[in-house]
Amino acid sequence: MMTNSNRPPDHRDVVLRSIDDYGRQLRRALEGLSEEEARWMPTPNSNHVLWILWHMGRMEDMWGWYLRGNGDSAWIEGGWAERLGIDPERNGAGDSIEQVRDFPDVTVAEVTGYWEASRKLLIPSVEGVTADMFGIKRPEVWPQSPNTAPDILFALGRIPVENGQHTGQIAYIRGLYAAKFE
Repeated sequence: MMTNSNRPPDHRDVVLRSIDDYGRQLRRALEGLSEEEARWMPTPNSNHVLWILWHMGRMEDMWGWYLRGNGDSAWIEGGWAERLGIDPERNGAGDSIEQVRDFPDVTVAEVTGYWEASRKLLIPSVEGVTADMFGIKRPEVWPQSPNTAPDILFALGRIPVENGQHTGQIAYIRGLYAAKFE
């Protein structure tokens, strides 16, 4: 991740460095992940790594779209919903355990490809946020509850927090798998 040398460091650099950091940690956590391991659930009611990775891509895609206020998403316009065979309306929030268990027969590489495509849209979205935008809310792109649409400042902070937690979950599940099967 490079900062824009045409401006002094600011809030964007903090967010971008955080995104870059958990991205590196995620890539390490995914190294050597087998397809069987990617779908292993520590308990019958737990998420598996592949579902969490997809959800991370959805969150990066959705938050980037929220920061921009419109435009293309990797999920719909980029064709990833169709490629992965998942309902375009889903993002993982509120998924049932049956939806996690019945996650489509896709590979780790395919889901990683979606996460990477989402990230390519997220980074310029973060770069485009200026301090005078912090208080902006976008209820028109927050259909689930327009009256509670968060402001841009919340969104900037939420991205690394949420996906940093999900990265830790993936690493933890891999550790559990290794302890149980190796």
